[in-house]
Amino acid sequence: MRTAKPASANDLGLPPDSYIYSLRAAGQDALAALSSDDSIRTFGRGSLKLLPDGVIQNAHASVTCLENWDDEGNVLATCGRDGVVRFWDRRTRREVLRFEHSKPHPLSALTTHFSTNLVITGAELPKDPPGDAPMHAASTDGLVSVFDLRQADEDEALRAVLNHRSAVHHAGWLDSSANAAAGAEDVWVFGTDETLGFYRVTDSADDDDDDGDEGARRQENDEIKPVLIGDVRDKLACSYVVNMYRGPTTSLSLPLVAAGNTTSQHLDLLPLQPPAATADSPLAYSCAPTDPRALRLPGAHGEEIVRDVFFDERSARWFTCGEDGHVRAWDAGDAWGADRGEGGKEKAEKEERRASRKEKRREKEKGKDRFKPY
Repeated sequence: MRTAKPASANDLGLPPDSYIYSLRAAGQDALAALSSDDSIRTFGRGSLKLLPDGVIQNAHASVTCLENWDDEGNVLATCGRDGVVRFWDRRTRREVLRFEHSKPHPLSALTTHFSTNLVITGAELPKDPPGDAPMHAASTDGLVSVFDLRQADEDEALRAVLNHRSAVHHAGWLDSSANAAAGAEDVWVFGTDETLGFYRVTDSADDDDDDGDEGARRQENDEIKPVLIGDVRDKLACSYVVNMYRGPTTSLSLPLVAAGNTTSQHLDLLPLQPPAATADSPLAYSCAPTDPRALRLPGAHGEEIVRDVFFDERSARWFTCGEDGHVRAWDAGDAWGADRGEGGKEKAEKEERRASRKEKRREKEKGKDRFKPY
């Protein structure tokens, strides 16, 4: 296992006892952090210092999610338990768009897709009353529902229902060109009890079945059984799992499982190995702390839980945030062949200073009268 070096840390001027929930790109030289004080804070990737006027206060009444809208990271999307989705231009720190339902539900999940203009939210049901929530993409009912959003009818859109049998924390797709060509896709699911499972979703719709039965689109996949790893804490020598992340695109294309340990105080990034050709199941994915490609972030966030991880391709630097109210930067060195080290760090800091100067000039020019032509 390789070891990353702690580079810097900052509390971003947050009030005491604040959590930082998530990190997202905010332009090429900065990151945005979503905090439990309902703020969005933008800071430089090189120094971890807040940018000038880099705080958006009161984004929501109880924030929950932060996502990028555009590819450049200039517009950020957020939602909260006030039932509102808001879009922020991080350059002007102003709201540029919002979605609000006539009967708002507390929102606790958000994803965006800029090229197709899609915004998808997941709602909570207060105190778990009976009834239907507007969308379950992954839920505390233990089910993962897969929808085809090209279908207008809800019954036709439901492609598969996967039963993980525990409240779902995170779920996602595992890219495989071979599977896609065969009309199949693999799904990973982490439960809130740290259980991991892998599932195969196939296009099993029966065009001749038009009786409205849910079975026309719901997959009860008996051909390929799910691979249920169960509780991974002993297997991965961890006390919790943060999420699954994509590794550096320039060198390691494998997904990475981020597993933290509050006792030993470290965070491990463990490559997820695809099934071997000789495996008993095509869903026999695996990862282990003994993998020599694994990367450890020693110290992590101490006894507090890491909430999110972000990788900067240009500097080969990792960023983490957590329940200690800090963001931390880590230099990976030559991990996965990305040896950019101090050169990458100096470049990132130089570009950050340049961006900061531009921001200050722009703020100064705002107060000047424009030239009036003849």
